[in-house]
Amino acid sequence: MENLFETKSWYNMPIEAKAGKSTDIHIYDEIGVNGVSAKSFLEDLKGLKGKDITVHINSTGGDVFQGQAIYTALKNYTGKVTVKIEGLAASMATIISLAADRVEMTANSLFMIHSPMSNVFGNKAQMRKQINALEKVETTMLSVYKAKTSISEDEIEQMMARETWLSAQEALELGFVDEVTGAVDVIARYDLSGYQNKTPEEILNTLNIDNHKKESTMQEDLKTWFVGQISDLKEMIVGKTDEQPTEATAEAVAQESQEQPVEASNDVNVEDLKAQLASLTEERDSLSQKLSTQKEKLNESKEGFKTQFEQMTQRISKLEATPSVTLAEQEPKVSSKNQAPKDDWTELGKSLFK
Repeated sequence: MENLFETKSWYNMPIEAKAGKSTDIHIYDEIGVNGVSAKSFLEDLKGLKGKDITVHINSTGGDVFQGQAIYTALKNYTGKVTVKIEGLAASMATIISLAADRVEMTANSLFMIHSPMSNVFGNKAQMRKQINALEKVETTMLSVYKAKTSISEDEIEQMMARETWLSAQEALELGFVDEVTGAVDVIARYDLSGYQNKTPEEILNTLNIDNHKKESTMQEDLKTWFVGQISDLKEMIVGKTDEQPTEATAEAVAQESQEQPVEASNDVNVEDLKAQLASLTEERDSLSQKLSTQKEKLNESKEGFKTQFEQMTQRISKLEATPSVTLAEQEPKVSSKNQAPKDDWTELGKSLFK
């Protein structure tokens, strides 16, 4: 009985391609769905008999083991394999893309890598078995990424663990792709809710947001640099003082400048400019000298206060440490025999009874 699910395939390899009239293969769906396995893909690929092919990819990924089989088949293909990522290459679709001799990616496409995922139901032994399988699959995927790029194994493992989404330019810089080409219109729609870190809206807005942030940052940096250059030039010419003109002074200067006529002239007197610069420099040096003098006096005052404070602290410490000695010096000396003071009446009584 014919399998009804095979009426819709996740890849497209036209009849003309098998006859040698076309080399384009399209993977524009989830890999391994609708009952169409990698076996069908491999049989169709053999029909091309080594002719150069271009694989167009716009896929969220799919079955890990079928994706690995396709990767191996493309890697061992005798003809030249070119992959063009047109929209999205995620999960196992990225593995398939890296089997090519050359990987191109349109400017508006996205590239996503992550650790393999699986749904499992069972006891703890079955859970451990699934974890071991996932770890081995992740190792094979990691080796593919490392072979294509110059990124360290630890860094790739971290990128996979946190589910990393890359723009075309970022994928190029990291070495996942070889060239970024012009943008194309992408009409395929996917359910991206299964991925953990980004919503579909956030993914679609990634490129525009990144470009806007980069432009804003460049404008702010340029503005900051320009203001800094003007400030440095001003300080170099007139010097930097702590005194700021009051509002009344500013109004007086503005009024004076309005009252005085301005003579327009195209001639610039270099000597006058030099004289003005020398005068401003001398005034700056004078202000700087005054400031240094004030700082020296302030430092001297600080040292004086510091010395007085230390002396007072020592005196207080000495008084707190020896209170009994101070009191002992003020008290009258007492004989060591502890004799009681003499009483005249007692002496008289003693004499009468002798």
